[in-house]
Amino acid sequence: MSCQINQIDSRVKEYWRPTQLQSPPEVIVNTMTHLPPRPIADFLITMFFKYVEINSFYMERKWIEEKVALCYSSITTYTAIDFPWVCSVFIVLAIGTQVAHMEDEKPKPASEITEELNLCSEDSVGLVFYHAACKLIPDVLLVASHESVQAFLLLATYSLPVSTGGLAYTYYGLAMKMAIQNGMHRKYQGGNCDSRTIEVRNRLFWTAYTIEKYVSIMHGRPISIARSEINADMPRDCPTFESPRFANLTAFHTLILYLGEVSETLAQFKRCPKRLLSEYSERLERLRMSIKQWWDSLPATEECRDLCSQGPNFRQNAHLRLCYLLIYVYMGRAFIFADDRKESGEAIIGADHDSGRVRRSFLVDDCVSSALDILNTLQSLSDHVGLCRASYNEFGACRAAILVILAESLNSGKSQRLQDGLHRGMGLIRQMVGGSSSESEISYLESLETAISQVLVVPEDDIVLQPQSDQSYMSAYSKFKDWTQSLKKDKSPSGNVELSSFSPLSHLTPGTEAFANQELNDMTAFFHPDWSNGDFEFDTYNVSSLSK
Repeated sequence: MSCQINQIDSRVKEYWRPTQLQSPPEVIVNTMTHLPPRPIADFLITMFFKYVEINSFYMERKWIEEKVALCYSSITTYTAIDFPWVCSVFIVLAIGTQVAHMEDEKPKPASEITEELNLCSEDSVGLVFYHAACKLIPDVLLVASHESVQAFLLLATYSLPVSTGGLAYTYYGLAMKMAIQNGMHRKYQGGNCDSRTIEVRNRLFWTAYTIEKYVSIMHGRPISIARSEINADMPRDCPTFESPRFANLTAFHTLILYLGEVSETLAQFKRCPKRLLSEYSERLERLRMSIKQWWDSLPATEECRDLCSQGPNFRQNAHLRLCYLLIYVYMGRAFIFADDRKESGEAIIGADHDSGRVRRSFLVDDCVSSALDILNTLQSLSDHVGLCRASYNEFGACRAAILVILAESLNSGKSQRLQDGLHRGMGLIRQMVGGSSSESEISYLESLETAISQVLVVPEDDIVLQPQSDQSYMSAYSKFKDWTQSLKKDKSPSGNVELSSFSPLSHLTPGTEAFANQELNDMTAFFHPDWSNGDFEFDTYNVSSLSK
């Protein structure tokens, strides 16, 4: 039939995109009115590549600098296919505002911090860029190019600290749907794309797949596509791609693949009959050893495992280590209370029970020691380069570590090591949800810490704030703050306080109702024990009777 159709003197009309639904390009021109001054845009782009694009690929810096130059050119004309990259430009600016605080090295007394919060809010400026990008979403969906995948990945990244398992998960889902619609999950067989474009497509797809899988597992959500449906080429080591480092990129992908194997094995362990408990227990043990052997084989200088605070990849490598340790936390936390599930007076003895106890003991010990190692890694970040309050990796790892320490403390009684870890963890997580920038956020976390201390009867020590080095010159961050300050004065003469847009208590301050996130308002959601893979209950006898 194909031959017959080819012989007919007519062409079959192709219909790939519903172009009749697209907005006119004038929408983009109107969006450009929200651009900041060019030096501010350059600063925010620098922040994005310094603190966000570290172990995952979103774009090349040269690419976005070219696009930004077009935005500031008066002779640029726009067409329908420009919607995705324009959306990406604005969301990169928004993400830059989330991490801009990392460049502030001037210590400020509490009075100046409060005044600064009244006059300007980086998150409010970021919302201007975010809302500008959101207005383009319908047309980004219609274009559905690989740049559309990129735009939704960036939208997800911006919303990670705001609503990880909700809005960010939805954006990641949209990115995956766009990728599947473009056939990016399949090996490219066409002849219309050059090798560089193909590599960009592959890198964007694997970033979307990997991070969506990571977030889905950690928040108990289904993923968009099964691994068996994918045969796209893995990213290649191309010298022309400057960031992220290829070794770190592939290591992060491999870590999430291992996390997926662990998640699948735990789910099978939960549902398996008694006769297969030993088999899945041994599989967990083999996975545990395989992950450790693979990790130990990674480069230990400059890339991957090098945690020298003076190294060029300190934060990138620290994030890899956090992900690596989280796998052990995820693998062992479900067994912390396993022995406490026995009925009163029940005694299970024998070699099988002892063997199962030993296996569980290894997993739980790894889980607890990994939680404490997470805090050590975060402390090192805090001491040398600072913690980023918009980093999902840093915040999520700290929260997971605190939950494990709490669980083990309740299970094994008072332990100075665990009490010190809990106190240190609460101090670290305080830095990542606003720290001293908001009195209400501090009071919220102090109340939570006090409640935990009362349960464990832990004396509360004074928190020593780390002094920061002074900086006499006016940095790029200072210029950015001056601009946001003047913008705030112009647009909000009333001077209402606007908390961080991902503050747990942003809804309690008048004038910030629009920024409230109800999912974070509840303490049980903030430190939700079900942080990984849905309800995970075990049959008491089954868990306690693991055989050899």
